[in-house]
Amino acid sequence: MTHYFAAISVPFDLVKEKITASSLHYELSTHYKVIPHPDDLHITLLFFGALNHTQLEFVKQEMHAIATNTDAFTIALNGVSSFGNPAGPRVVYLSAQPTLLLTELYQQLSKRLKSVLQKPASTAYTPHVTIAKKKKDNCSVPIEQEHFEPLTLDVSAMILYSITPTESPKYSPESTFSFVHSSRIVD
Repeated sequence: MTHYFAAISVPFDLVKEKITASSLHYELSTHYKVIPHPDDLHITLLFFGALNHTQLEFVKQEMHAIATNTDAFTIALNGVSSFGNPAGPRVVYLSAQPTLLLTELYQQLSKRLKSVLQKPASTAYTPHVTIAKKKKDNCSVPIEQEHFEPLTLDVSAMILYSITPTESPKYSPESTFSFVHSSRIVD
């Protein structure tokens, strides 16, 4: 059965320089099994797991309803960080500065779609763009939390992706849900 998730797409051109610098500095391809394809870069909103046809249609209806009541907004990507053991974290990512609108979007999705989630959504939401995951060796690779001049991402839609683990890129957009295009791009 196909697995799905809701996310915000991140264009590779926006983050290419930062990803390249981090990849070289930490030798990510040497130490990690998964380096995402440039077309797979995203900020996850909610992971659903496997969905049957009825659940998939419900998710699409709810995402559409939420999108029609959401204004476009901006996100600032502003650092490199990680999840897991500091000496060899399981995930290395570009951090996204949490904003009120992004957090509200996550909370709305979590609330309206909890019936189809494989597990309850976390109360703590850490928006991020994964650049490496699944450590493949025992070498110490301490990822130092660093900050950089914010890269601004204009967000005008959320996307429902399907996952095809054996392909590259492995995430395929199933449906795009455009936000209300407000004349104001707000935090």
